[in-house]
Amino acid sequence: MFRLSVFLLIAFPFLSGCSQEQIKRTSYETLQNVRQQECSRLPTVECEKRESMEVYEDKREEVLE
Repeated sequence: MFRLSVFLLIAFPFLSGCSQEQIKRTSYETLQNVRQQECSRLPTVECEKRESMEVYEDKREEVLE
């Protein structure tokens, strides 16, 4: 399943006419979904809270400044 997700993540920009922002958002959300699925398979692990793309970008900008 993970390999399929990675393949789709890589192939998606080439198969669609999406803008750069849409590609970033879709990639981010796909990775979040993969992480959540992997975490749900391990019942003893407490999963991280999902962040929106906007929160992620704000935190990233703070680190880069």
